[in-house]
Amino acid sequence: SSALVCRMGQGLSFDLTQDEIEDLERGCSWKFSQTDIQILYKRFLKLDKDKKGFISPEELLAIPEFSLNPLAQRLVSIFENVNFKDFLNLLSAFSPKATKEEKLKFMLNFHDVDGDGYISRLDLEHVTRQRVGASMTESELDKVLTRVLEESGSKQERLDFATFCKCFTEGEDFSLDVETLSDDDI
Repeated sequence: SSALVCRMGQGLSFDLTQDEIEDLERGCSWKFSQTDIQILYKRFLKLDKDKKGFISPEELLAIPEFSLNPLAQRLVSIFENVNFKDFLNLLSAFSPKATKEEKLKFMLNFHDVDGDGYISRLDLEHVTRQRVGASMTESELDKVLTRVLEESGSKQERLDFATFCKCFTEGEDFSLDVETLSDDDI
């Protein structure tokens, strides 16, 4: 609802109303329960130290588990400056209720560094380099990227969503998990 969106950009220092919780629940296609939404909202408020209504890159990097991740900069670029509604929508891909397709869309967007809807060789190189650091030579990295693109069946040195999905076998399942902490943990 528009009232929720407006309020969310103006700083947050209060509890959500029942109507707002229900709007958020609908907005994330019921991937999170009302209790999960309240817990995530409290966590969001705790992260939003300046009460701006969004989480800054510095606030994200203050999370120890986040800052220790070799892909922290890429995660920051996805989650930075989002309001709670967008935060919830991004996290919904990590819900056990998310479909395989929703998880794959998140993964595609994560790897699509330039945001053009495709994973290019350059996108793959960027994310892989963040992940492996200097432990791989340019030559080794080049061989890995060539092999990934060849095995994907891509003829254009880039993966669209359909080609990306083919990289995962039909019966294969995987999880993207986010832990919602209890009130005691916050």
